[in-house]
Order: sequence, then C-alpha cells, then structure tokens
Amino acid sequence: GEVVIEKHYAKFQHKKIGDTLDINGRPFNVVGLLEIREGSQIASANLYLSLQDAQSLHDGRSDGVNIVYLRLKNPSLLGQVKTGIARQLNGVSVSSSDSSLELMGGVSKISDQFSFITSIIALGGAIFLIIKAMLSNLVERSREIGILKAVGWTERDVQKQLMGEVFLQSLLGGVFGILMGYFFSYLLGFLSIPVSTPWELNLLPAFAKDTAGAAKTVRLPVSISFGLTMVSLALSLAAAGMASYFMGKRTSRMKPAEILRQL
Repeated sequence: GEVVIEKHYAKFQHKKIGDTLDINGRPFNVVGLLEIREGSQIASANLYLSLQDAQSLHDGRSDGVNIVYLRLKNPSLLGQVKTGIARQLNGVSVSSSDSSLELMGGVSKISDQFSFITSIIALGGAIFLIIKAMLSNLVERSREIGILKAVGWTERDVQKQLMGEVFLQSLLGGVFGILMGYFFSYLLGFLSIPVSTPWELNLLPAFAKDTAGAAKTVRLPVSISFGLTMVSLALSLAAAGMASYFMGKRTSRMKPAEILRQL
C-alpha cells in the first residue's frame, strides 16, 4: 500500500519519500509529504491512506469508518441537518466547524484570563522582591551613606546616587531577562509535543482509537512580540522607580551622627 505522511510527523519519525513505514505490521511505501498550515494541526492526521487500506488494517471490520464529512449546499440548514443526523443515528457525535471554533474560543478565553491573572501575581511578587532586596542593600550601606552625609553630601545628592544605581541595575536586569526570553523561545520552536485529541476529531483509522497513534504530534508555535518586549522593559524601570521612592524615604530618616556613632 501507499501512505502520505504529515511533514512534521515525517521529520519526527525520520521518514522521507521512498521509505517504507510499517503500520499495524504491514509495510506501506511513503509516496508523499503533506504540510499542514499552522493552526490546523490539531484536526489533522499524521498518516493518510486510501479508505480501502485503512479499513483493511482493522480485522473484522473491513467496512468500518470513524468519521464522515458532509458539505451542505445550503449552510442555513446546518442546525436541522445536525438534529436529523443525531435523531437517525443514535450514539454518534455531530459537530460543525462553528461548534469547534466556539469550543476552542472558550478554552482560549479561559487560558488568556488565567495567564493575565498569573502575570499580575508574578509582577507583584517581582516588584516586592526588588524593593525588599534594595532596602536590604540600603541597610548594609548605611555606613557609606553616613560618611557621605558627614563629608557634605546633601540628601538630594545621596538619593540621586542611589536612584541612578537602581535604574542601571533594573535596566541591565530587564535587558538580560529579555535576551534570555528570546533564547528560550527560540529553543521552544524546535520542540514537538504529543497532543491527545477528541475521538471525533481523530482522522486515524478506527483500529487506532485506543492506541498511542490517536495522539497528534504538534510543533510548538512560537511568536515574539516587540510591543510586549517594550512593556516588559518599561515595567522593569517602573519597579525601579518604586524601589527608589522607598529608598529615598528610608535615607531621609538616616542621621549621620547616629550612623557614625554605631561604627
């Protein structure tokens, strides 16, 4: 028999045109590679056979099918057709592109909301840790600040010095974090993961229902947003501004005489 293999699956299995692929103990010649556009991989198949070959792979059910596609001449009758099929064929799952898109849209909306809440919590935790680290560093440098004030530095001079250090550290940290994010995103683009799909969306032969072949191999889509990068850098500098504010209030209460007396 002959088989056409999805491009990413062929790369994962190290197969090319002209090779032989064993399916359920039977050899099939690879006669083509199929490239599925991004976003349609979940509802696609890894292997494409003729209907006769696919049915013959399932012992005892040479006429078995697991999914049937219909194209309506009049799309306005979609609801009536779905109801009629469900009434005539008990136990079948009837779905349309609209219902699939609605389901995926709901899942995506929940995922986006969860990601937003998680990002807010992570941002708050990061700002808290930055402020805490800066204030701890300020306590360790109290001797240095006391000496600077004793030799004539004004309160404003000390605050400007500390603010410059904080903003420089935050800028370097933000740039380093962005570069690391770009690097790991680049690596993630080479990963392929197995994804379990609902049975009604599996286009594999019926015999594969309870096997590992029912899972899809999907390459992770990775995109990098320049706008999001700039927002991340701006948030890093905003955190530096908040840390500088609290450090300024702390230094204003430091008296050179008290600090030098503790030395």
